Amino acid sequence: MRLLPVYIAKPWGREIWFTGMEARGESQVATQAGNLDLSTYLALDPKALTGGTPLLLLKILDPKPDAVTGDLYFEVHEEKQEVYVVTHVDAGAWPDGRGGIRFGMCQEKRAGFANDAAFRAAYLEAVQAYEAVRRRIDDGASDLVDEEIQRRADMEAFTAMRRLTLGDVVRVPTWTPHSLQHGVRVVEFQTPTYERFIISFAQKVLTQDHWDTAHAVANMHLDAPAAETFEQVAPGVERVASFSDFNVWRAQLDRTELELPGHLPYAVCMCIDGEIALGKLRLGPEEAGFIPRAAVSLTPISGHGRLLIAAPDL
Repeated sequence: MRLLPVYIAKPWGREIWFTGMEARGESQVATQAGNLDLSTYLALDPKALTGGTPLLLLKILDPKPDAVTGDLYFEVHEEKQEVYVVTHVDAGAWPDGRGGIRFGMCQEKRAGFANDAAFRAAYLEAVQAYEAVRRRIDDGASDLVDEEIQRRADMEAFTAMRRLTLGDVVRVPTWTPHSLQHGVRVVEFQTPTYERFIISFAQKVLTQDHWDTAHAVANMHLDAPAAETFEQVAPGVERVASFSDFNVWRAQLDRTELELPGHLPYAVCMCIDGEIALGKLRLGPEEAGFIPRAAVSLTPISGHGRLLIAAPDL
């Protein structure tokens, strides 16, 4: 079944939910009888559709293509674990096709301090100096453009940038500072916790009246994040995320066919590039489909390109 997204506005852009069901919006399913709200569809036959298992959340983060206004919060998580898979890089924002994520701290800058305590203190001071300017701008000051740019540059000099291309996977460990950059769309998979500690943001924060800088800087990891390694589960298929509730595969198909394990309660799939078929359902880039429990063992996945497959016990 084709999943039809709902779009949720954010200060930095929007989220695109393919399996979202809440007051802010609900995704839909395209059926032969017309489009149905996802909750209505799942209630038709819970045992045959999901085996009674809660449906995972599949969503895309879609930042604006404009620098600064399209950059997400620079933040850390204490418990929440995230995995990003890049599905699009805006050519206007990144002409060479390589986007970015602000990810961890600058090791060269860190080496210039006598110890890590001094590095943390200097970074905290830089962020707080920027926040003071940011709040004055948010309150209506219009004569601080040059100072805002300089203070932001001073603050960001402490951080590291990782370049991203289509299909790249980024695992975000707990307490690792990160900020997805403008014009880089990603599928986000996450554990079902929603806490965050905001270190900084180059816009007015609308969801809370404070930043969490002191607490976040005191606890954040300073070492460079380790390079990702992925378990190969079959030729061309890697497990790129493993959570308690579900796992995620990234698969490369070359006119080949992939069969899913028959025990899955359901599967959610998204095409990254090329064209992928779930049985007779064809998916293009950033299109998603749902395979119900009763059809898992009967639905061959074929085509040419890359796709993501997420399911419990995968």
